[in-house]
Amino acid sequence: MKVLMLTAMLLSAPAAWAQAVGGPEKGRPVAGDPGVSSMVVMDKPEFRVLRDWAEPNAVRRMHSHDDATYHVFTLVTGQLRLTIEGEAPIDVKQGDVLYLKGGAKHTFINTGTVTATIVEVFGKAPAK
Repeated sequence: MKVLMLTAMLLSAPAAWAQAVGGPEKGRPVAGDPGVSSMVVMDKPEFRVLRDWAEPNAVRRMHSHDDATYHVFTLVTGQLRLTIEGEAPIDVKQGDVLYLKGGAKHTFINTGTVTATIVEVFGKAPAK
């Protein structure tokens, strides 16, 4: 429930706040994945939020977030084909929200004609 509320807050933030976190020019290029960039929006002990961008035809190679206990993948703009290891590819459209198990290996390609914007929320294991 907290994840859904957090995602809803991020997606419904006022335009001025959304502009403050920037567009693709604020992200750092993802090494080895031309046309893909990412930025950390928030990093707390309980969760991390990333904003990612993928140019048309850009591919994010197979990877995982091994520290994640859960992973919520929200496509804010554009369209993608997301593949989770061992599963059939999923065509993701603007506004779709997907749940991935923590540490799930996944890849995506921007199948659209505009830059895709993604918000990802990762749960973290409690500190010991």
